[in-house]
Amino acid sequence: MAHTIEVAKSGRSTCRGCRAKIEKGVLRFGEEVPNMFSEEGGTTFRWWHLECAATKGKLANEVRDALKSYPGEVPERDKLDKVIADNLHADFPYAERAPNGRARCRVCSETIDKGTLRVAFQRIVETGMGVQRGAGYVHSTCTMAFEDAKNLGEEQLVKLVREHSKLSAADDAQLAADIKESLSKVVDEPAPEEPDEDG
Repeated sequence: MAHTIEVAKSGRSTCRGCRAKIEKGVLRFGEEVPNMFSEEGGTTFRWWHLECAATKGKLANEVRDALKSYPGEVPERDKLDKVIADNLHADFPYAERAPNGRARCRVCSETIDKGTLRVAFQRIVETGMGVQRGAGYVHSTCTMAFEDAKNLGEEQLVKLVREHSKLSAADDAQLAADIKESLSKVVDEPAPEEPDEDG
């Protein structure tokens, strides 16, 4: 989604993090979310103070990316950059050794055991309280059977995971082998049946 940074046009919006008003003329971060009241599938923005988005909103990566395209001056930029750096999470998709055994694989639904290589994809869930973002995990050996991985393709997926992860050389090699193995779990959609010539 196209998040944005802009100067507040009025003092009416409330920060989703600290719940205080965002004063007119102050830079604010707009988190683009689906508009639940739109029948056409439109979007709207949830407004945050920049620092609140990076900390309370866990949107440090999104604030970082939005700043890249903001052409204006950002007050106390050094301070904001430090807040962002302190709260950055790995970009999706990334790979890691599971720190515990609580997560279930999004493909096979089995528990991902502690210490097992897993790949994380961004998970977006719409709730009554709005959109919740987080990580959804798959076994490294199930990766290419996951829809987001299929959409990227094996080559692009491996490239992105390597860029976003901090793996040892051994784990990197294991991950590449596991992703290749996971191709055997990909089930192609059956081709539609041809209609009989008699109709």
